Amino acid sequence: MRAILAVAVVAIVSALFMSCGPKEPDMTALKKTVDDFNSASKDVIMGGDYQKNLAFFDDNAVEMPPNMAMIKGKDALKAFWEQSMKSGMKMTSVEFNVLDVQASGTMAYSLGTYNMTMSAGKSGEMKDNGKFIDVWKQQADGAWKVIAETWNTDKPMPVVEKPKAKKSESKHKMTSKKGSSSKKAATKKSASKKKTTKKSGSKSK
Repeated sequence: MRAILAVAVVAIVSALFMSCGPKEPDMTALKKTVDDFNSASKDVIMGGDYQKNLAFFDDNAVEMPPNMAMIKGKDALKAFWEQSMKSGMKMTSVEFNVLDVQASGTMAYSLGTYNMTMSAGKSGEMKDNGKFIDVWKQQADGAWKVIAETWNTDKPMPVVEKPKAKKSESKHKMTSKKGSSSKKAATKKSASKKKTTKKSGSKSK
């Protein structure tokens, strides 16, 4: 009887321990959320409704665009997207390719690559490709929200050429160099002449 009671107690304690421990994330649901988010992001980039995309972000989310200061919070994100739409640059194609999605407890990340084609008015068509990473956190209701996002291009930085010297400046340098050489030669000649004169005077004595 005691043995049966002991087994029952162990079973109950084990069940309670397992129920209190962290649950494994539902990866199927998470991956679907990631795909839906990328689809909404594509709509925004192509000039669609940013409110749909904004719904995937945590209230205190942080966006880290390249070559810009950090953007914090939904209101700042909204202002950033509105300003981007007014830039005059129109995206003609956008493609996201998710390479990996990992999760542990209530935290997760998704990373991948992107390819974009944009029309920049008189500058013509421009293409860009790069990579991105999104950090997710599961909310109390089970929904996953983006808490941090960043991306950057794979394109190399443009090479900045050194400005060429103007002809007048180059000519001035050459003249100065020539004048300096002539002055040195004259000084050397004068010194040689003085030495010869001194030698002659010493000989006559």
